[in-house]
Amino acid sequence: MKVCFVTTSFVRSANDHYARFVYEQAKSLQAADNGTSVIVVAPHAPGLATSETIDGLDVRRVRYFWPVRFQCLAYQHEGLFETLRHSPLAALQLPLLLLAMLFKLWVAARHADIIHAQWVPTAAIAIVVGWLRRIPIVVSVRGADLNTARNLRVGRVLTRAIIGRMSYVVTVSDEFRDLLALEIGCSKPLVALYNGVDIEQFRPRDRAACRRELGLPEGQVVALYVGGLIERKGVNVLLQALACDTISGRPVNVYLAGEGPQLDALKTLASAERLSERVHFLGKISKDRMHLWMGAANMLVLPSFSEGRPNVVLEAMASGIPVVATAVGGTSELIADGEDGLLFRPGDVTGLASCLNRLLLQPDLAAQLSVRGTEKIARLGLTWPAHGRRLVSIYQQVLGGR
Repeated sequence: MKVCFVTTSFVRSANDHYARFVYEQAKSLQAADNGTSVIVVAPHAPGLATSETIDGLDVRRVRYFWPVRFQCLAYQHEGLFETLRHSPLAALQLPLLLLAMLFKLWVAARHADIIHAQWVPTAAIAIVVGWLRRIPIVVSVRGADLNTARNLRVGRVLTRAIIGRMSYVVTVSDEFRDLLALEIGCSKPLVALYNGVDIEQFRPRDRAACRRELGLPEGQVVALYVGGLIERKGVNVLLQALACDTISGRPVNVYLAGEGPQLDALKTLASAERLSERVHFLGKISKDRMHLWMGAANMLVLPSFSEGRPNVVLEAMASGIPVVATAVGGTSELIADGEDGLLFRPGDVTGLASCLNRLLLQPDLAAQLSVRGTEKIARLGLTWPAHGRRLVSIYQQVLGGR
């Protein structure tokens, strides 16, 4: 079986963390079925090859603006939709990107059995190629595309029209599956297909050893955040909670792994709250170092205002560290409050401070959450091999129903 992925985000190397879930999905397919090959059509960026092989995946990158150093739609912050919010030039480049990807997909999908579009915008161009080449299309709806569609009437209309021409629709969470069925009116085969986690890389580790490797003090309380430094992620809420007088016990040091347009504002906030010595901006962390940060941390904090089904929560749970997160999107499906993690309301500074305080004052609770989180990943089978097998089954259903 030959599968052609079309996506607005993809890793730039085997060690890149950007949109890694698409890369992992493609790899899981090839691992699940030796007879499956994957071609990935993705945007180009300065410094990248237009054609390369990454871990057996044939990657075709699309140039869409000249000079190429001004290409700004892909590999920024938290993806296409967030970039469009911050850059007028990106909005100008969007139709150029979609048109360029249409032509590249036409060539790449010449002998494909399935086209798999990541996010709704790429599904729009997949419709054209799929119709002309008579190839069925599967789309993954991951969150930002659906949230945008829900907020705009024209977005709902376009999403309904695009989804209605798919052969199969998969979402990353139960919530998104239900929203597509009830709000968008999806009448196509629809299933929640959860992302997996690499349990060989993300597993409980010796904290002291990880800290020695990273050069961190052994006795420090480390709260880790992983994600874009963008408004939607609510990192300012974490810093404000850190400054609350209600937090007792040992001082908490926050390590922020990520980049984004909120960097300067967050540095200013940390300074204003007199937290500069306890807030550490790590920038982008490569894939081969992330497990060390998970192993070194006392907790992961994810204060987002909206989420799909965040992989970083899966990675933390698999790594055996407690998760403190907002009760939004697929996060609430992963965590049962007080059983295998702690949840608080989006934007609730006091609520987050209370969660941090509980972990500081109740080490037995922290240990319990750590163990139960890891057990839950194993019990639910939230691994990439399981994901790949399920996706192969979906493809077989699509091809069998032609």
